[in-house]
Amino acid sequence: MVLLAVATFAVIALAACGGGGGGDSDAPGASPAELRDEVDGKWLITQQDRVYTLEDLLAAGWKKSKQLETDTLANSIDAWYGFFQQKDIELRFYESHEAAVEHGVGPADEMIGRKAGRTGAPHLKTVEFGAYAIAGNVVMMCELELAPCETLIDALE
Repeated sequence: MVLLAVATFAVIALAACGGGGGGDSDAPGASPAELRDEVDGKWLITQQDRVYTLEDLLAAGWKKSKQLETDTLANSIDAWYGFFQQKDIELRFYESHEAAVEHGVGPADEMIGRKAGRTGAPHLKTVEFGAYAIAGNVVMMCELELAPCETLIDALE
């Protein structure tokens, strides 16, 4: 798992230095879809130059349900459980994109694929997160698949 986190961080670093293709993808005013860096069926890492707040996610249509403890999420500054288009999405906020990648990938990798009811978190007894996305400084845990998080990222403007 640590090796995956290091490899993911290296990919992000290369993409930020121009090795990620798409010469105009960092242009001001580019849509979230145009700012995507790396995507795999279980995870997406994008928008390294963005910093989002809870209000940004609420404005995009995400509905908050419960604020979560951050004790087990190293270096996170806030965490929320909620919904977007009838899918569960947990948001984990970090100071920066680099912090989200460095400290958020490991816990996110551990969480995906766990069966509902085996998460150890009381608020998630019926949720199975099958994917995650990192958009800017936010790690998004996505119910079952990546698509709900991708749609939420597309809704951020």
